[in-house]
Amino acid sequence: MDIQKLANALLLAGALMLAAALAWWIYFFRPIVDQLGIKLSDAGNCLYSMDGPCGMANGIAKFLGKTPYSPYAFWAGIAALVVGVLLKVSRSK
Repeated sequence: MDIQKLANALLLAGALMLAAALAWWIYFFRPIVDQLGIKLSDAGNCLYSMDGPCGMANGIAKFLGKTPYSPYAFWAGIAALVVGVLLKVSRSK
């Protein structure tokens, strides 16, 4: 596989992973924020972090036997995009 094809595949995979992570985050946190009467954007840091209330929500979901959102999906998408961009930039020189 040449570098250009690999870069394109990583860019596509990264974009798809980010879209999937965003959809998963919305699916998991929408009912929580609706119950709390707050905006979904108030849980925005939960997209990329497990700090504070985000970790607590994930812990409760695990305790209840649910599959909680994982920010690792977001970071995997970012990593794939960054590597894809770096390969494209290095290849264009």
